Amino acid sequence: MKRIAALFCSAAMTAAALTLPADAADLMTVRLGAEQTVINTDDLASGDKMIKGGLYFDNYTGISKLRMILRSDAPIQIENGGFTLDPNGALDSDGNVRHALFEEHSEAMYTAKSTVDDDTNIIVWYGGHTDGVDPYYQNGVIRNAGSSFLSFDYRIPQDIKAGEYKCYVSEKVVTTESGMLVKDLTLSDETHQLELNKEFALQPVTFTVYTRGDLNCDGNISTEDAQAALVCYVQQDLAKKTLTDKEFSEIAKTKLVNSARLAADASGDGILDVKDAQGILQYYVNSLAGNKPDWNTIF
Repeated sequence: MKRIAALFCSAAMTAAALTLPADAADLMTVRLGAEQTVINTDDLASGDKMIKGGLYFDNYTGISKLRMILRSDAPIQIENGGFTLDPNGALDSDGNVRHALFEEHSEAMYTAKSTVDDDTNIIVWYGGHTDGVDPYYQNGVIRNAGSSFLSFDYRIPQDIKAGEYKCYVSEKVVTTESGMLVKDLTLSDETHQLELNKEFALQPVTFTVYTRGDLNCDGNISTEDAQAALVCYVQQDLAKKTLTDKEFSEIAKTKLVNSARLAADASGDGILDVKDAQGILQYYVNSLAGNKPDWNTIF
C-alpha cells in the first residue's frame, strides 16, 4: 500500500476507535458506513457529489424496537434515506418487500423530514408482534448480517471547505417544560431499554475533504503551501520517519492535519517528495500568470 494512503488509513482507523468505549469489540455497534470517505475538491468541479451510505449493526445481540435520528455536520446532508430492502424483491408475510437485514418486522417508518419539528432522517422500527394476552415486540432475527439496515446518500456540496465532517446517530436528550425527557435515541430488546456504551455503541463516519496542493487549507494554493511541502519532505527525509500530527500541523500552519497530509501529495502517487513541492509552486506560478493550471499537465 502506498505510504501516505496507508498512514492516513491508519490514522482514520485510530480516530474511529476513539469514538467507541474500550470494550466496544464486545458490544453491539450501530455503525454508519460510506463507499468513500476521502474527497478531493477537484472531484466537485462539476457539482455536488453523492456518496452511497448505510447504517449497519455489528455484533448484533437483539433489538425489539428502536428510534433514532441521523444527523450530519454542515454542510454535508443525508438524503434519499430508507430501509434496505431485499434486492430480489422477496415479500414478507404482509405482502411487502422484505427488509434485507431482518427476517421480518411488524412496523417500520422512515421520516425524511418531520412536519412537526423539522427534524430529518427519523427512523422508527419494531420487531415481530405477538398476539397473546400480553402482546410485545420480539427481537428481530437477522437474515443477512452483511446487509445494511438503512440505505441513503451523503450529499457533499460543491462549495465545501477542506476539513473533517461527521455523520452520526444523534444522542440528543431534551427536557420539555413539563419535565419530560425526550430522547432522539432509544434501543430496546425484549426485556429492557439498552444502555449506550454499556450494551451498545455508536460509530459515526468521518469525511475528510482536501484541496490538492493547499497544505494550510485556506482555500488558496500559494508559495506558503509549496514551502510547507518542501519542509515536510526534507524533515521526513532527514529523520527517516513520518512527521507526527503535531509536527505536520506546525509546518503546514493548520489544525486540519489529515486534509493537509492529503493535500501535500499533489502528484497523487502516495509519496511526499520534492516533486510535490515543485508541482505546487508551478501551479501557483501558472495561476499568477492568469492561466488555469491543470494538475494533469504538471504531473
